[in-house]
Amino acid sequence: MKVLRIAWKDTLTRFRDRKALIGLLAAPLIISALIGLAFGNINFGGSEPPLSHIPIILVNEDDGQLGQVYEDVLTSDALADLLDVTKMDDLQAARIQIEQGEARAVVHIPTGFSNQIIPASTGASVGQASIKIFTDPTSTVAPVIVKSIIEQISAGINTVNLAAEISAQQAMEYAGILGPELARLAEILPEELSQENFDFETQKLSLNKSQVGEVQQDINAFAYFVPGMAVYFLMFSMFGGARSILDEESRGTLPRLMTTPTPISEIILGKMGGTFLTGVLQFTILMLASRYIFQLSWGNSLLGLAMIVLLTVFAASGLGALLTSFTRNQLQANVVGMTVSLVFGALGGSFFSTQNLTGALDFASRLTINRWAMDGLTKLTISGAGFNEVLTEAAVLGVIGLVTYALAIPAFQRRFVK
Repeated sequence: MKVLRIAWKDTLTRFRDRKALIGLLAAPLIISALIGLAFGNINFGGSEPPLSHIPIILVNEDDGQLGQVYEDVLTSDALADLLDVTKMDDLQAARIQIEQGEARAVVHIPTGFSNQIIPASTGASVGQASIKIFTDPTSTVAPVIVKSIIEQISAGINTVNLAAEISAQQAMEYAGILGPELARLAEILPEELSQENFDFETQKLSLNKSQVGEVQQDINAFAYFVPGMAVYFLMFSMFGGARSILDEESRGTLPRLMTTPTPISEIILGKMGGTFLTGVLQFTILMLASRYIFQLSWGNSLLGLAMIVLLTVFAASGLGALLTSFTRNQLQANVVGMTVSLVFGALGGSFFSTQNLTGALDFASRLTINRWAMDGLTKLTISGAGFNEVLTEAAVLGVIGLVTYALAIPAFQRRFVK
């Protein structure tokens, strides 16, 4: 069949061009490697926390029970993976560690802190004291975590002390009814709370971890960036394939083809078919290379992956042909192709996740081929989706391909048939 022969001839011509191979294959792999290595592993619900071993310094100048409570909690096994605590005696030296970037926060417990907080046995009111936290201004998340932990410890201590004070005051109001022994409750209660209900020597902070949804396997950054770069460079090659028709027109080879018995429709379909076949081979080689170079898994559904890849190439080649059919020359086609490829890559998620886009940006993103291709591919590579779960993305890509090809073929025929 003439259409297939023309398509295969154009495909072989492109893959024999060493310069073209750099854009088709080498560039996506190199850029994916650089981005993936720069970002490192991305956690998608694994067991390891996104932050760990935050360096903080504890300056505990208090020789009472409460200072020890803060120290025990911060250095406990429950927080060992989260905090890396260093104890120091010199506050000024500790603050210098922050300025030098060696620590993210300094927790300072002043002298006499416990004596001011723990109520006296005579029922005296609870005093006031404060703990100071010095933080690194260049860090955003770590200081918030440290501050939250200190606030939780302080809230527990304040709750116990406040309960003791209120209970003692109310008991004093009924001293005449309760009798001489129970009237001493104001003296007894703080001591009992300290010894039994709130043991300052053993009180610890506990962290409750709740898992929401299913636990997924940790996935490295290549699972996102390799598909992103593959789709991004596919758009360039599809526009380049469509421009080859204008190239043959300018060189005079296309007019000579039209003098043969081959209908113009078959010639155009053959040229478009060559672009489509080039895209399929390009994507397939990139998938195989990333599988062995980056150990990237492309999911569990081979049928779903094949469907998304074929329809992505179908939609991209159709759009390339449509836009090229309305350009005047190769220079104009180059500008249009490069502009559309860059805009689609930026909006469609080839460089960053589109999950957080809202409003007009989200709407614009959904108008791009890259968005639907990336949604389908990341469902397969990251979420382990099956065939049925990517049918929506496949349907949208298929519609884009059908519409663009249906418009491009008549446009080319009108252009070349004088």
